[in-house]
Amino acid sequence: MEEYKDGILLFDLTDQKVWSKAVKDTVGLKEYYDKNKNNYMWDKRVEANIYTLKDRGKAQKVKNFIKSGLATQDILKELNTDSLKVLTIESGKFSKKDNKYIDQIDWIPGISSDFPSDSSLVFVDIIKILNAEPKALNESRGLITADYQNFLEKIWIGYLRHKYPVEIHKDILGQIK
Repeated sequence: MEEYKDGILLFDLTDQKVWSKAVKDTVGLKEYYDKNKNNYMWDKRVEANIYTLKDRGKAQKVKNFIKSGLATQDILKELNTDSLKVLTIESGKFSKKDNKYIDQIDWIPGISSDFPSDSSLVFVDIIKILNAEPKALNESRGLITADYQNFLEKIWIGYLRHKYPVEIHKDILGQIK
């Protein structure tokens, strides 16, 4: 029962000093992130739109819309009706291995060649290349919070070791052997 009680006390104290503190201390977390943001990096990425057409005959029309600078939402409105979805567009920032089409093309801004599939046609419009850069705090909050918890735990244990130094009584230890 004593070990169980001590375990609960240790759990509560660790929660108070490390786990909950890391979640609630947004200022401390931000400071920790600012000092260590180069540990949380994006690889080289592309900002791109992936176009999937069910009607292959409309591919050139879509490419002309893209070249004219028409926004993706407007392109969708031009091709899709309420009952028939001819075109889907996936927009975002992509790293290697995020998307099979992104992995198959050269990362050069512009429209890729076509990828015919079973019932559709896919092509990619690379808008720009993004160099490696630190992730924003909100993009990797979980990982940063876990590292901040480890940081807080090391500080707390260091404080405890300083306040309560470990003493080994070798003569008594020798008697136990």
